[in-house]
Amino acid sequence: MSPCIFGYEATKGNNYTATADKQQQHKVVLHYVAFTELDLRKSSAATKTTAQLLFESSSDVDKFIQMARDLGVFPKTRRILLLVNPNGGVGKAKRISDTVVKPMLQHSGVIVKEQYTEYGKHAVEIANKLNLNEVDSLVVVSGDGVLHEVINGLLSRPDWDRARKTSIGIIPAGSANAIGTSIGTISPIVATLAVIRGETSKLDIFSLSQLNKPRIYSMLSFSWGMMADADIESDKYRWLGPLRFEVAGLIRMIKLRRYPGKIYVLPPKYQETLSTSELTPPQSPDGREPESRFKHLLDSDAQEPTKPWRLLPNMPFYSMCLLLNCPNVGETIYFTDTIRHNDGIMRFWYSCETRVRKILFPFVLDQMNGKLVERGLMQDVECGGILVVPGVEGVPEDPSSHLIVEPDLVTSPAAKKLDIYQRPGLFDVDGEVMPTSRTLIEIHPSLMNLIVPEWFFCKGEDNIKAKEHAEAVIQATKNQARPSSYAFGVKPLSLVAVGAVAVAAALYLSANGDSPLDYIRYILAI
Repeated sequence: MSPCIFGYEATKGNNYTATADKQQQHKVVLHYVAFTELDLRKSSAATKTTAQLLFESSSDVDKFIQMARDLGVFPKTRRILLLVNPNGGVGKAKRISDTVVKPMLQHSGVIVKEQYTEYGKHAVEIANKLNLNEVDSLVVVSGDGVLHEVINGLLSRPDWDRARKTSIGIIPAGSANAIGTSIGTISPIVATLAVIRGETSKLDIFSLSQLNKPRIYSMLSFSWGMMADADIESDKYRWLGPLRFEVAGLIRMIKLRRYPGKIYVLPPKYQETLSTSELTPPQSPDGREPESRFKHLLDSDAQEPTKPWRLLPNMPFYSMCLLLNCPNVGETIYFTDTIRHNDGIMRFWYSCETRVRKILFPFVLDQMNGKLVERGLMQDVECGGILVVPGVEGVPEDPSSHLIVEPDLVTSPAAKKLDIYQRPGLFDVDGEVMPTSRTLIEIHPSLMNLIVPEWFFCKGEDNIKAKEHAEAVIQATKNQARPSSYAFGVKPLSLVAVGAVAVAAALYLSANGDSPLDYIRYILAI
């Protein structure tokens, strides 16, 4: 890949003479990114460097700079609000901002205002109160959670339809970094370069509505069951970095829960995707938020949804449910290459599987090759809307809030025989917990503008060049998933985590008077 310029410095001296020292006074120092690997999802894929151009006169310097600007070689001047989470990624966000992001922005000509987030949901407040006349782009240096907060802050404003057009970007500095990994900006240098260049792609947004509660917006995922438990419970292992998700997931697999409930889906409605940020999406009657056509389904006294809605099969429980908007769940889990963040369709996976070996092997063998969904572990459906009706509602850690809304699925003799989980399961939205209750999920195609590398999705995303770029990124990801140093394509850390959890489980069972053989029989149970 060709080098990409992100800034310059011009020095003008006296008129040209034959002496070398004065000749060098008329110069332009170009700051550019050189790519060291084809796979831009690796953090080592790019390096910063410089080149020096010498000119005979100051007028030649001016002509060169003007020509470069006219050709789009130098980035356009923009105003960026940079939100840095000093605690993101076990403290690495501040280091990345100080050593990579700010030095690159300094040479780019971009006008930057930096602000640190100081507490949970601080980014929601900042985005909600932001003066849109002073900012062109809002960029976070953190994990996906702060970007989630920014989106919710912008879309909860009275002027949300204007706020949604403000481009948003992320310099990945968290533990999961699903968005950055999915668009090929896991390298801080590449991510900062994308921010400086300023190209954008449309971003689909999911809205999640509950009765008498504020609406929540998601750009990444919704999960319920094993994946949600592992994601949220992994917070206690943040010191492990990205490995925390694997450890938490393996621990949860030791004893899977069966979550009672019903899930209804609406067939996708293929509509023409909004092509420019000037178009206005459907709005609610009061114009204060994006339109919701099915809010009447949130009333618990309402009848079951009728056609075209349909009920997904269960047993009558689900062990895991996942709605995704990007190919990657995190740096270490490449879920599938069938998802795009701007395809206008929701893709939902669900499973009733509770046999540990049926779940363990795909997550160990296929977590980085995009084949997690190809072993029959999960069923998938394309949909335009989802209604989730959990059998038990409430706050999981507050027993006084628990309410059984589907007794036949929870307390019946058949449910007890199946060992149905009697407490509410976690609802996980972009890594954040939301109340567990009847939830309507709708998609808002192309609602926002996400900053992406200019080679990833070009302007006019239906053109041949854009498709070639997308296919190249997908192929690079598949190649990354099968390095020769991995036995059978399995990450060594995954094997270590599996072994550690297995030993810990055996010791735990022994300490409680059970035989480790019982655990082995449980793992291999059919």
